This record gives sequence, C-alpha cells and structure tokens, in this order.
Amino acid sequence: MITLPEFLDGTTPHCTPTTAHLFDSTHPDDEERAAAICAGCPLRPGCATHALTTPEERGTWGGLTAHQRRRVLNPDDGAWLDEQGRVRVPCGTFPALMAHLRYTETCGRCEAAQQARTASRRLARLAEEHEAGGTTAGAAIHRRLGERPCLRCLAAEARRSAYRRAARHMAQQQAPRPELAMAS
Repeated sequence: MITLPEFLDGTTPHCTPTTAHLFDSTHPDDEERAAAICAGCPLRPGCATHALTTPEERGTWGGLTAHQRRRVLNPDDGAWLDEQGRVRVPCGTFPALMAHLRYTETCGRCEAAQQARTASRRLARLAEEHEAGGTTAGAAIHRRLGERPCLRCLAAEARRSAYRRAARHMAQQQAPRPELAMAS
C-alpha cells in the first residue's frame, strides 16, 4: 500500500481509500483510471513533484505511472513535465503526436511530421510492389498518394478483375438450376 506523504495531510485529494488499489496497481487499465482521477486534482503538480524528488518506485503519483516517472528522470528522448505535470516529448515525433492526441490538442508540426513519415513508408512499400512487377496493392498505394497508378499496377488490377470475373462466370455455370414445375 502506498503511504501518503506529509504534504497531503489536511488536504482533500481526489484519490480516496476506495480507489487506493488503482494507484498501487501496475495493470494498464488501473493506471489509466488512476491517472484520470489525478487529472482534475488540485494537488496533482505537488504530488507529481513529490514522486519525482522522492524516489517513489511504484504506483501512480500525480497522474504519472512509475514508467513515466523513470522516463522523466532518465530522459533518453528529451522527455520533460509541462506545467500541468504531464509527460512531454519533443514535437515532431510519433510519441509527441500521441501525447497531443491523448491531451486533445492539435500540433501542426507533429501532424506534418506524421504525414511525412506515412508518405515515406508508402513510397518504400510502393518500390517493393514495383520490384514485384506491379501489384494491386501498388495501385492502391498510388491512389493513397494521390497519383494515377502506373501501367504495371493497372495491369495487375486488370488481371485480378479478369480472374474474378472468370471465377464468377464459372460458378454461375456450375450452379444447378432449379427445375420449373408446371402449375396444374
């Protein structure tokens, strides 16, 4: 069980004895619920500062899980705490974009960087599809990139369409036709 620090004596934090198990749990759902309880607490910044200055090795403190506190104390990715005590990482990275989304914020720099990463991955995948001689997946990637598919990718789509058409035609020919009965 987590022992409350002295600075919390005489105050009314949002965490209560009925929710204490959430703050000591390492299950992601419990950590998320504990952080949500901390989100509106007026003591959140002080609680987070306490957990960072006093080596609290486990539990959720001030909305920060043990993992998040380790990241702040040993930042290998430039992480820091903002004024509200939330973990932040430099903009332009995928983790920063996820943090902005989690905090319901928009960031043009993070969104532009994500679009560039996505386009780069699509271009690399398109090159692989072209090495295979053009594919239907390549045609779809061309369209996602906003361009007309190349001839090899269009030809692959045409082959797939012809194959499906032939399979459908064969299935219709092989299907037994019901006999029509005469009404008496």
